[in-house]
Amino acid sequence: MIGPVDSNCARTLCRNHRKVSAPASEGEASIFFNLCMDRAHYAPQAGAIYFVDSNYVKVAETIGDVFSGFGCQPQVDQLYLDQLSIFKSLKRVRVTPQQAKAVLVALRMQGMQITIAR
Repeated sequence: MIGPVDSNCARTLCRNHRKVSAPASEGEASIFFNLCMDRAHYAPQAGAIYFVDSNYVKVAETIGDVFSGFGCQPQVDQLYLDQLSIFKSLKRVRVTPQQAKAVLVALRMQGMQITIAR
């Protein structure tokens, strides 16, 4: 993460969302542009849920809790905007369709907005 975000700024960011319409062919850079700390994106064709790491919304912790219920550990990958892996972008967790259903419900219960690639 580049640095801490003021809590007032974080609340403002969560209230102002861009309209997302993500086709199945959407690239990870475009998905990153449309995410914010209270939004996750599920790409069924890729078998992945994408999210932005945040101190304000415990996405990774929620995903870990769901996976512990399945008796396994999530495979979470940190993705980068550049080829030198300097600028962090979003995180990707690999999921089966069954795991995705459980994770998406848990995230919605935490107040997350979920978009799904069509």
